Amino acid sequence: MQNLYGTLRYTVRQLRLAPVFTAAAILTLALGIGGTTAIFTLIHEVMLRSLPVSDPGLLYRVGDGDDCCVEGGPQDRWGMYSFPLYERLKAATPEFAELAAFQAGGARLSVRREGSANAAKPLRSEYVTGNYFSTLGVKSFGGRAADVRRRQTVCAAGGRA
Repeated sequence: MQNLYGTLRYTVRQLRLAPVFTAAAILTLALGIGGTTAIFTLIHEVMLRSLPVSDPGLLYRVGDGDDCCVEGGPQDRWGMYSFPLYERLKAATPEFAELAAFQAGGARLSVRREGSANAAKPLRSEYVTGNYFSTLGVKSFGGRAADVRRRQTVCAAGGRA
């Protein structure tokens, strides 16, 4: 332990004698550690972390291909199904605990907060089935799914839908 203490004292003394080298070494270490941390954080968030759903291992997507709706329209051979087919699959496939659907594409809507004097902002929207968020095990921020959840709460309490 005494040898380590002596080595550290010698190192600090040498670094004090060469301030430009010390600054360069500290800056290099800081940039290297900071850059590595930033890249790992990004990779972790995008690729390594589980989906923010209750049980991602039980999720399946019906369709063939990965390039749906890039640049606003269907691409290549991704499985697109009509809403009546979704309803039929939901009714006739007891193998699935839940089945939800979403709109391919999505529209642009102008949106602003109620009572706000600010101009409306264009936002992309997507229609989903009423059980979309509950199937994924997540809560919706607002919109129709939140309305459906409120209505179900009223029905459970004995009110009318």
